Amino acid sequence: MPELEMISPYMLEKYLYRKDTLIIDLRSKEEYKKYHVPGARHIDYEDTAALFSLPRSMIIILYCERGASSLARAKEMAAKGYRVKSLTGGIHGFRERKRTW
Repeated sequence: MPELEMISPYMLEKYLYRKDTLIIDLRSKEEYKKYHVPGARHIDYEDTAALFSLPRSMIIILYCERGASSLARAKEMAAKGYRVKSLTGGIHGFRERKRTW
């Protein structure tokens, strides 16, 4: 069974725009429209059918507002054999990283 990995906002940089990676925003559609990680797709946290229909061959990175919800979903997906990572700090961590540039 694949392991769940936590990645930092800095580590996320190496996955942006890779063809073998899906970055999934689990927040509401409205929050996604306001701001999201470049290249991220939106799937609502409650839409388990959509999440569990993602290809197992891809690296899947989940994020939410602050990291707790994406960690919970990532644990579920890892238990079902997905290659999944959760972004520590969520979108807030990603934004804070951007401010340091």
